[in-house]
Amino acid sequence: MTESPGMRDLLLEHWHLARTLRRLEIFFEPERCIGLFECYEVCPVNCWRLDRLNGKVAFIGAARCIACNACVLQCSAEAIELRVP
Repeated sequence: MTESPGMRDLLLEHWHLARTLRRLEIFFEPERCIGLFECYEVCPVNCWRLDRLNGKVAFIGAARCIACNACVLQCSAEAIELRVP
């Protein structure tokens, strides 16, 4: 029979995940954007601005981004990535 992880191990794992999540940042490649505005539509904190002149979006919310991953999951062009810098 295997032992279940102890409370200390669980806390250490949680601490590691929390620290990693706090460091996540959006990386946007505007040249890959195909102008579907999906990221703009799903962002709960308005980190994206429509650039209708160029038919694309601009990432303007690095300071307010909550790293929820919604824009990454929604982007059909795979122009957005969430990663540790």
